[in-house]
Amino acid sequence: MRTPKLIPLAALLLAAAAVTAACGESPAKKAARDHARRSSCVAAELALTAKERLARLDTQLVVVQGGPFEQVTAASRAFAAAYQEYADAYSRSADLADSAVYARGSQDSVRFAQQAGASRPTIPPAGTVPGNAAARFTGDMEEAMANPDHPCNRPEEGKEDG
Repeated sequence: MRTPKLIPLAALLLAAAAVTAACGESPAKKAARDHARRSSCVAAELALTAKERLARLDTQLVVVQGGPFEQVTAASRAFAAAYQEYADAYSRSADLADSAVYARGSQDSVRFAQQAGASRPTIPPAGTVPGNAAARFTGDMEEAMANPDHPCNRPEEGKEDG
């Protein structure tokens, strides 16, 4: 006589599975996708800003060559170059992590995740120009990710809940 009680339970479980499938992905997977998308976006933006800053400093270095501000500008350019190098590497890694969570197949997802981990830049020693640039980049990433008004933190078009 236990069988009749299992049928409603099985039907309930099947209905719950159907509702879950119809509603889409799990909240954890949705959060992971959102974080990967936002990280990739912010990192790409910081890398582009770093490239533009380095280009301005390259121009400025030529202008001040032989003048009293040459050393200061050269030091600023060295920091900007280290920042750009770290930002570019981090951005490539973030792009791969984003691809991993959006991959259709599990094999592709694993492959992209492994590539993202392998390409994540190592943090240079603190107190060095590259180390200071990496620390500054990390702070800039954290600040941008925590800013609700940052363009990369807005929900994707057509993907909002509701």
